[in-house]
Amino acid sequence: MSPLPYDGIRIIESSETVAGRLAGLLFADQGAEVFVERAPGHEPDDQDEYFDRNKTALPPGALADTSSADIIIVDGAAEVDRQPAQITLRITAALPGDEAYGHLDANCSEDLINALVGFFTDMGTTARALGRPVIYTPLPLCSVYTGVAGAIATASAIVDRARSGQGREVTASRIAGGLTAIGAMSFTTEGLADHHALQEAAGLPEGMSIEKFKAIVAEASVDASKQLWLEQRIIPLASPHVCADGRMIQNVCMINRRLAQRLFKQLGIYEAVLEAGMVDVSPYDPANLVKYPGLNIADSVSLNWAMSSKLAELIAEAFKRKTAAEWEKEMCEAGIPVGIVNSFEEWLSNPHARASGVVADVEGHDHVQIGRSVWIGSAQPYPALRSCETVEALPDRAAPSPQTNGQRPSARPLEGFTLVDFTNVVAGPNCGRMFAELGATVYWVCPYSPQHSPVVMVAYTSESGVGKQSIILDMSKEEGREIMNKIVAGADMVLANKLDSQMERMGLDRKSLDQLNPALIGIQLSAYRGEIPSERDNWPGYDPVAQAFAGIMDRFGPDGCPTFHGVASCVDYLCGYLGTWAGVTALQARERGDGSGEWAEASLATAATLTQCTLQQTQLPESATGPYATGMNEGERVYQLSDGWIFAQGDHDLSDELRSSTVEEALASLSERGIPAVPVQTCRELADRHRADPSRTVAFEGRGESHGWVTENYAPTWFTFDGESVPCPGTPQRVGSE
Repeated sequence: MSPLPYDGIRIIESSETVAGRLAGLLFADQGAEVFVERAPGHEPDDQDEYFDRNKTALPPGALADTSSADIIIVDGAAEVDRQPAQITLRITAALPGDEAYGHLDANCSEDLINALVGFFTDMGTTARALGRPVIYTPLPLCSVYTGVAGAIATASAIVDRARSGQGREVTASRIAGGLTAIGAMSFTTEGLADHHALQEAAGLPEGMSIEKFKAIVAEASVDASKQLWLEQRIIPLASPHVCADGRMIQNVCMINRRLAQRLFKQLGIYEAVLEAGMVDVSPYDPANLVKYPGLNIADSVSLNWAMSSKLAELIAEAFKRKTAAEWEKEMCEAGIPVGIVNSFEEWLSNPHARASGVVADVEGHDHVQIGRSVWIGSAQPYPALRSCETVEALPDRAAPSPQTNGQRPSARPLEGFTLVDFTNVVAGPNCGRMFAELGATVYWVCPYSPQHSPVVMVAYTSESGVGKQSIILDMSKEEGREIMNKIVAGADMVLANKLDSQMERMGLDRKSLDQLNPALIGIQLSAYRGEIPSERDNWPGYDPVAQAFAGIMDRFGPDGCPTFHGVASCVDYLCGYLGTWAGVTALQARERGDGSGEWAEASLATAATLTQCTLQQTQLPESATGPYATGMNEGERVYQLSDGWIFAQGDHDLSDELRSSTVEEALASLSERGIPAVPVQTCRELADRHRADPSRTVAFEGRGESHGWVTENYAPTWFTFDGESVPCPGTPQRVGSE
């Protein structure tokens, strides 16, 4: 059996947080020996069964001596006797010294952090219009993102230690972890041409008054079928539709011209779409924005209400002709991203989820669990997952203890490594962005004739282009391929979110990379994949498709109208960061091995499943699901006040005594009573608050300007090294400008 990437790495995990335990699990699943303390007779609950798998438990006190560890995981300000070659991962709520949020305990309620960051708002397409501006979510998003970010930073420090011999202290903040998932809701941008910016819908259909539209919204607020009708007309190419068997299917073709064309032709409605008055022209030609306002299916989010409504009708009728399973197979095999809307329970027992290893059996447990979140070529086939083992004493190390050689570590741990980024949309580009934040040199190769809409290819790069140098290449021409090959041949890693056929066509598959540079690491992000090859490996997908098939959408909408978890993506960004984790893990495997190239993968499927890691065997109360979710019980919940919302951890329902208070008054009163409470903020409110009044954890880099384009993004505070946040790696440049 091939060695796993972190074989020989010893971790002592003394964390009680989901984030710290998840970081330890990510390492354990890739071969590290991870030790935890558990009392004799400890009866693991479902979360223990998951977070402690592949780890080894010892009696309390048995891990007091941490001198044999490579990595020590702790919470908050816990004292650690860190040796020079050791790495400490410290999980906090806010960064040390943060005056705004420093009072929050490292292991404070997940709900407090979610409320602060914006995960209770901006969730549904129509939620705010329907009078539901705040909806509770039970997903532990901030901790999941923090666990992944902490593992990435720690693994990067391990890679750098191989060069310098020096360890360091890493801090991962749960609040900052949440920020990594809401960048698209928080950045600012000025100076883009109109046809590169997001276009607003052109308004109400001719003859409909505002009063009539308000009546439609009022009806939708109490009738799930009317809400579905409304959402289909607002976003016809990113809404669920009912199929012949009554099951629902989610399509996502709204941001890609070629995919929209394929969808319409597969449904048999392309000609009807054009006959209805819509056009199919390039959204990159500014003249088309003036000539065809609200009519262009190549950028369907800008369709006016009349065209959007007609398109919704055509799509809805077409989907009724076949079952959801028939459409899913037909569409995905034709390269069109769709997914059946499942519950999480259905997903955990789904034959594909099981066959691919996204969901896996664990030796020693009766229940299936979420499988490995990433996989590395040299580790295949991976050993079976196992339940936590128990020993009485810490065994001797099989590998030599870490030693320092006296050199200084790099300012950022991945300095000196180079990555070539061929990705687009959200997951891939932000994977590359995080590599840049860790110090890697990142070259972004962008297509000459993009199919994705301008808002994706231009506006979104306000965030995802941070720290990168970009070039536009026409790889259909020999000259473009030659330039691409020269760039790739000199790199350490290549990143792409492409199907296998696309990878081969572009010359980015393993065989082609070996011809250019046999030491190259390929990082591939996909939709449906798990660690075990399966029949859906080359099915396409986007974030909302994964939310549909993995059970997330089912949690948030009313019965009959599943709703995806907001623009503040809970899947796309996580998939990207899992790609970073996979890439750094592959880098570790290459650097400690013979220098041969590696292949690393992550997927939307594993990301969507991981967001629900604390809910694998949990039956949620009615108060924690659906469009009116408030919290896990009657006291710990969101509260609407006279001028806003808060989340408070009451021991009973505080609604009557708080309803007439302002947010400021309620927070002050609850603080005096010792009841933890925070304001419920939108992503934008959080950003605006700290743009004017930065904290150590939530702050913005200075406004950057490139060729008349001004951008502003969150400072990368999601990991610090030896107490210092990594500096912003550079102002995003206009695509192709350098």
